[in-house]
Amino acid sequence: MRQFLRGFVALILASILSHGVAAAEEWRSYTDPQQRFALDLPITSFDVTHDAPGSGHLTLSEIGGTAIIDIFFGNNLKRLSPAAFADRLSHAGLVKDITYRTRGRTWFVLSGHYRQTGDEPPLIYYAKYLFTADLEQLGGFEISYSVDEKQRLDPIVERIEDSFRLL
Repeated sequence: MRQFLRGFVALILASILSHGVAAAEEWRSYTDPQQRFALDLPITSFDVTHDAPGSGHLTLSEIGGTAIIDIFFGNNLKRLSPAAFADRLSHAGLVKDITYRTRGRTWFVLSGHYRQTGDEPPLIYYAKYLFTADLEQLGGFEISYSVDEKQRLDPIVERIEDSFRLL
């Protein structure tokens, strides 16, 4: 019983600490210049490293870390359904495996690992894509980070995912 209580207390403490990381982060709501999508971004630990106005692509890199956030918006030229689009992404060359998959009528989420070379630790990726009701346009974000950073970055992924929306 004592060991169970220690494990339970450790689990609660880990949960509080991991949520504390996301809570301590300064966040700002970002809306793209064309007013197509919005999401919350952690502005104190990520810098914009690619932003071509009008391109529908924004990249943020973690300051002093390896996490990368890519945000996309564009036309769904083939009007692929979320299921078909997710299937194509899951077979992309960088994808090693899919460990989580879920979808709705106008959205999907994929998560898993990217292929790495040499002795580099595996990279986790998390991708969420939203589609307009007519499937003409889509927006998405992908974040990748080292497996070693999972506990620290998962709360950040969750906050971005919860706030991501098409306008």
